[in-house]
Parts: sequence; C-alpha cells; structure tokens
Amino acid sequence: MIHILFLILKTIGWILLFLLVILLLLILTILFYPVKYRFSAKGENTLDTLVAYGKVSWLFHLISGSASYEHGELKWKLRLAWKKFDSSEEEQKETSEKPVVSEPLEKEPLEGKKTEVKNNPPEKDVKIAKASEKGTKIEKEPGIEKESGTEKTKVREERRSENVQTESKLKKIKYTFQKLCGTIKKAGEKKEFLTAFLTYEKHQRAFEAVKKELCHLLHVLKPKKLQANVTFGFSDPSWTGYMLAFLGSIYGLIGECVQIQPDFEERKLEGNASAEGKIRVIYFAVPAWKLFWNKDVKITYKHIRKYIK
Repeated sequence: MIHILFLILKTIGWILLFLLVILLLLILTILFYPVKYRFSAKGENTLDTLVAYGKVSWLFHLISGSASYEHGELKWKLRLAWKKFDSSEEEQKETSEKPVVSEPLEKEPLEGKKTEVKNNPPEKDVKIAKASEKGTKIEKEPGIEKESGTEKTKVREERRSENVQTESKLKKIKYTFQKLCGTIKKAGEKKEFLTAFLTYEKHQRAFEAVKKELCHLLHVLKPKKLQANVTFGFSDPSWTGYMLAFLGSIYGLIGECVQIQPDFEERKLEGNASAEGKIRVIYFAVPAWKLFWNKDVKITYKHIRKYIK
C-alpha cells in the first residue's frame, strides 16, 4: 500500500516538473526570441511619391505583419498563428455593408384646378381704409405729450443699465486681478517646490539611474543595418536648425551610414531610408527589473504621485 502511494506521488512530481520545465521554456522563449523588423522608404517631397514598406515577425513567423504605402494607398497583412487578416477583406466588408439607395419615383404632374385670385379690392373697403387713416392722423396729435414722458423713462432706464454694466465690468476686472495674483503666488510656490524636488539627493540619484538605463536601452535597440540619405527643410529656417541639432545629439546612435543634408531656403523632404534589426523582450525586462528594486526610484515615484494628487 505504501509502495503504491509513493508511486502516485512520484508520478505527480514528474508531471509538476514537466509543467515547470514547459513554463520555464515558454518564459525564456518570450524573453529571448527576437522580434525581427525590416523597413524601407523612398520619396520626393510629396506624399504621392512616397513608397514605404515594413515587415515584423516573431516566434517562427507565427505572429507576423506587413504594411506597404504606395500611390497614396495603404495595404496591410496580419497573421496570428493560423488566423490571417488582410486590408482587402475590410474593404470588401465596407462595400457589402453600404446600403443600396433606390431611385426616387417620378411624380406625375398634377392637374389641379386653377384658382383665380382677385387682386382688386372693392370700393367700399377703400373708403373705409381712407377714413381710418384720417382718424389715426387726428388721434396722433394729442399723443405727443405721452411720447415725451415715455422718452424720459427710456433715458432713465438706459442710464441705469449703463451703471449696472460699468459695475459688472469693475467686478470682473477686480476678479481677474485677484486671480492673476493668486496664479503668480502659486507659480512662486511651485518654483520653490520644484527646485527643492530636483536638488534633493535621492531624487538626483533616481534620475541618474533612469538616464543610465535609457541610454543603455537606446544603444541596444540600435538597428543592425541602417542606411539613409535624406534632405530636409522647414518653411521656418529656425526649425531646420533645431532638427539638425537634435539629430546631431543622437548621431552616436544612428551611426555613420546616415547622411543628412539640411535645406534652410525652402520646405523640402526627399531621399531614401532603410533599417533592419532585432528587438528582444529581455532588453526591456532587465532595466525595468533594476529600476523596480531601486530604493531611490521608489521614493521619487511616491513623491511624484503625492504631488500630482
């Protein structure tokens, strides 16, 4: 009986070990199997002339995707294991879902009876209208005194409304001035807080740790093959200078294979570029793990959350 019990426990242990090995292999595959990518583009100053192509694949091409842009049309393909998706399928669905509009029926011309309108009023109505006009002329003469009284009341009401408007404007000016003073005071307090926050020793160490990990990550994510020959220019020459300064700061990452020519005279973007490389999940997992267990980063994160709340 005990021998059978040990045999059952042994089989359960082997099954658990087998499952753990499979789980470990799955985790290692996710962490270390590379995501391969390839990209190429070519254009001459307009989107109509732009021709671009990109492809991504992972896990023995079980998950892959590609996209292309040519003649102003975007096409893409996606594969998830055994399921495939295509941009042409969506276009077919959209065309099938469009409602069919039926042509309106032509209405037959109605043959109605013509109605004759008599425009000439009778003579009796004309006489009554003339008599009423005379009566109104007679009645208007004694009403001049009433009109002068109403004009005075109108002037008083207009003066009151002007006074109310000036009072409301003064109140608004006072409110905006108080609000401006409050914002200036808050800005001064925030400035003091930010200077204290940035000069704190633990925060500085946390920023240095994050900067170090980001630089290492950018260096690792550098494409294996990179080639570009681009001429660019903005309508404002200052923006061209800013972009050139930024590209110069990351020149160590993009390598010597990239040729960039600025144009300070006109707006321009033309040339060709291609890139190819691999990305692994472990590249992101290692720095995230290090920063998660860094005490200075934890304290800084707590302080930032407290300040936002």
